[in-house]
Amino acid sequence: MPPSGRAPRRTAPGASGQARSDGYVVDIDYTHGFYRELAPSLLRFVTALHRVQAVDTDRPFTYYELGCGNGHTATLLAAVNPHGRFIGVDFNPAHVAYARKLAQDTGVENATFLERSFGELNELDTADAEIIGLHGVYSWVSEENRRHIVEFIRRRLKTGGIVYVSYNCLPGFAQAAPLQRLFVEHAGVDEGELPDRVRRSVQFATLLAGAGAEYFRSSPQAKKLLDRVAGEDLRYVAHEFYGANWSPFFHADVVRELAGAGLAYAGSAALIDNFDQLVLKPDLRPFVADAADRVFAETVRDYAVNRTFRRDVYTRDAPPAGPAEAAAMLGRTRFALARPRALCRLKQRTPAGEVSLEEPSYAPMLDALARAPLTLDELAQAPECASLDREGLRQAVLGMAAFGNILPALPAAGEGARRTAAARFNKGVLSRPVAGPEAVALASPVLGSGVAVSVIDSLLLGGLAEGRDPVDHATQALTAGGLRLLKAGEPVKSADEARNLIAGKARLFFSHVLPHFRQLGMVD
Repeated sequence: MPPSGRAPRRTAPGASGQARSDGYVVDIDYTHGFYRELAPSLLRFVTALHRVQAVDTDRPFTYYELGCGNGHTATLLAAVNPHGRFIGVDFNPAHVAYARKLAQDTGVENATFLERSFGELNELDTADAEIIGLHGVYSWVSEENRRHIVEFIRRRLKTGGIVYVSYNCLPGFAQAAPLQRLFVEHAGVDEGELPDRVRRSVQFATLLAGAGAEYFRSSPQAKKLLDRVAGEDLRYVAHEFYGANWSPFFHADVVRELAGAGLAYAGSAALIDNFDQLVLKPDLRPFVADAADRVFAETVRDYAVNRTFRRDVYTRDAPPAGPAEAAAMLGRTRFALARPRALCRLKQRTPAGEVSLEEPSYAPMLDALARAPLTLDELAQAPECASLDREGLRQAVLGMAAFGNILPALPAAGEGARRTAAARFNKGVLSRPVAGPEAVALASPVLGSGVAVSVIDSLLLGGLAEGRDPVDHATQALTAGGLRLLKAGEPVKSADEARNLIAGKARLFFSHVLPHFRQLGMVD
């Protein structure tokens, strides 16, 4: 199945060569991103938040990522969850080859990668799973491949197992469908390699909008999306919009399809979306509260915020937790700061407007976690939290998780082994040459997940690891990689100016970011 450079086309699934793609883009490799919503620790927290007794991810488990792309997420998660077995599946041979080499280069032995279509996967005698994750893939594949996915889940997911599936959704993406069709039709009649055709089709749509096409004037969301796409990585744009089977879905339709595998919706991996008081305007909340069932309530939420993308978490036959057990599950959950304490925010703009949280209720808990990662039960005993009763502390924890200031972490037990594996992974990632302006993801053995690190910060870390002056190392590496820094939106012209800019960023890094990375176990 070599890359052909031709337009994506719909072909019979399960056959050899290009046919296995069934309209999915295989002519351009996908971006090398990390998606923290796939982390077992976060998925388990979502189920506990909604009082569902799902599988215990502190014990050995098997995890499949279907449509794993270049394998960054699966490999990183394997590094910081050495008690888990991670199996990435993708039918793009370049993706699988890259993923296997990444695992080898970073010393990750509990991640394997299969070059298989979803139909072929069901023909294999594979292990049963506690977790199955799909990021975005559900929106990109054919109806037949979605049936293969559901069948795989039905066969392989254990009782109490967790499924994560994210997808473009309606009603928010309704105005984008004509734009996606315009991209695909233009690319289909154009000549040349797919990356060039993707770029030219976006340029054509931009010119059409600028000439006053009524579609863009009457569909402001489509024009906003076009403006965003014009600045995106071509690899992301190709996979996101140029597949022959591109489809946004209503949540209710996905729920009904996944019901064929015995799944029930648990909650959202976008933590803030689990709290109506933070994302819904007051006048809209009664419409959700009065909904006849959970599926319709989620549908109303999507209309209320005009949602374009969902990050759904499902479970299979997981029993509900009573009040006492739910409180105990949350009490045992360990938390850590997701950003340096000085950068934690108590104001955030959401679909409900600007939401502010009162500092006296939240600052003590953040101060305690700035000292060390703690469980909710341990926070209740922390001197910083003496002014908070149990309910006030619970609300503070959930509010700060929703705002992205804290994240669920793995238990302290076993952290030593996780640190060793994470250090090996991070060393391998930091030793790679700069490939572009994208942030890299480093492994945190505390979170059991990854943390996005800017290019400059990663180079400062690399300089420290090599015993070199970090600013000199970052400046030289950026120059060698052909990257130019921007200051006030303009390219930096001289080496001295570049070094001064990096030195300024280094001051913030060493005062706030590096101590935070050390607390998360990312740096010794």
